[in-house]
Amino acid sequence: MRGTWFTAAALVAACAALAGCGSESHENEPRPPVPTVVSVSVTEDTIDATAAEGIGVGEPGARQPYVNQNANAPQFQTGNDDPAVVNVAIANLTDRATFLRLQGPVGRRVVLTPNGSASFGIALPTGIYLLSSPASSGTARLNVGPSRVSSGGDLLLP
Repeated sequence: MRGTWFTAAALVAACAALAGCGSESHENEPRPPVPTVVSVSVTEDTIDATAAEGIGVGEPGARQPYVNQNANAPQFQTGNDDPAVVNVAIANLTDRATFLRLQGPVGRRVVLTPNGSASFGIALPTGIYLLSSPASSGTARLNVGPSRVSSGGDLLLP
């Protein structure tokens, strides 16, 4: 009986010692930025593209309004060469089935139903993008700047 307790204790101690061992080679890299939300509305006369914060994406000083507790906290920058993660929400306010074309360093074409909505996520490098649609006589410009704010200082993010 004593030998069984001793063997079990030794086995638990060995497992605990092995569980504590690990590689120390992982760097503490910054967390990726929170995706920026851009709302796009397509009407017969205009196309409006508005970022959730500011007039463009990735502009210095722009901050997503997700967590109010960190409104005055410093913004930790990630790599400025990384593409900006953007979630685009589109509202087609026309009575026509059409598409929205995103032109720039990266392009995309999204089909829109009459009076419907669509959304997509995309990684956009720094540059100027043009949004157009055959259902509208207008176009919209979207500026993507070099600022990439890390989400490392924000709490309650997945």
